[in-house]
Amino acid sequence: MDNFWKEWAHFFLGPLPASFTSLSPKVVTRDGVVVKEKVPLKTSVQLGFLHATWLGQQLARTSLLRWYLAWTSAKLGTKYDSPESAGLIAHFIQAYGVDLSEIERDPQDYRTLNEFFSRRLRPDARPIHQPRDPSCAVQPTDARLMVFESVSEATRVWIKGERFSLNTLCSNLWSPKQLEGCSLVLSRLAPQDYHRFHAPCEGSVRGVHHIPGEFYSVKPVAVNSPIDVYDCNKRAILELDTPQFGEVLYIMIAAVQVGSIKLTAGSGESVKKGQELGWFQYGGSTVITVFRRGAIKYGADLLQNSLQAVETLVKMGSSLGTAL
Repeated sequence: MDNFWKEWAHFFLGPLPASFTSLSPKVVTRDGVVVKEKVPLKTSVQLGFLHATWLGQQLARTSLLRWYLAWTSAKLGTKYDSPESAGLIAHFIQAYGVDLSEIERDPQDYRTLNEFFSRRLRPDARPIHQPRDPSCAVQPTDARLMVFESVSEATRVWIKGERFSLNTLCSNLWSPKQLEGCSLVLSRLAPQDYHRFHAPCEGSVRGVHHIPGEFYSVKPVAVNSPIDVYDCNKRAILELDTPQFGEVLYIMIAAVQVGSIKLTAGSGESVKKGQELGWFQYGGSTVITVFRRGAIKYGADLLQNSLQAVETLVKMGSSLGTAL
């Protein structure tokens, strides 16, 4: 089937540049080992056409396409919540190489694919870096990570949306003056990842906000296109008050095939570093953490990789940075 899509794309579009058929840029571990992300060629060609060609970008902006993406996400959500979807779990494990030694239950104990997709891990599978030191922030999800000390850096290197606005992304929760100089943590989750998200630092939840929106892909080919996938997509935002880092915005972004964001932390609740805040259902997705100007010093390796448009593969609970 991969050959069919490759031949289809070559026939209609001619020779394709590497950036078209690869949905992911270079990804490395913190030890510098290059990691290849598993992306079906059919998906690569479809998203490449939609986001890397002029015609596709015009189509992506239409009401019909936006409706179709929302309809597809809802339809798949219903399908993967059904008992019949349990039969897909074995294929999912094989296709994405899920590490079964980490999960808390036997795969046969999950009743649906979505239940397996949002699986919890064993308590010792994700140790929290410096759990008793509140000045050390941790990575909130398993992800391909990028960190930027300013929005201008993020838009120069990575986020290419024509009208991307941090103010829109944050749904006007902070004033333009408060957002000035803020830094960003972009945590991109792939289907094979552990899909529960956690608190990067200790604090309390001041507010919870649900923002309706679209269901564009959040793959790099989409983020690197003129379409504003981050601040157009459906998302939920937690406002966190933290003793070490001040006010933090924690933004969970849905994507195509990811219609549901489930929260386990509510307004007024105190949270510990590494505490579960919720989970995504089937598909890829992104968590963006916004820190105020001068609140955090990120790991040097994370900064260096990000400025070279290289994603760093990280695990939830690993070191993110320290309070300034």
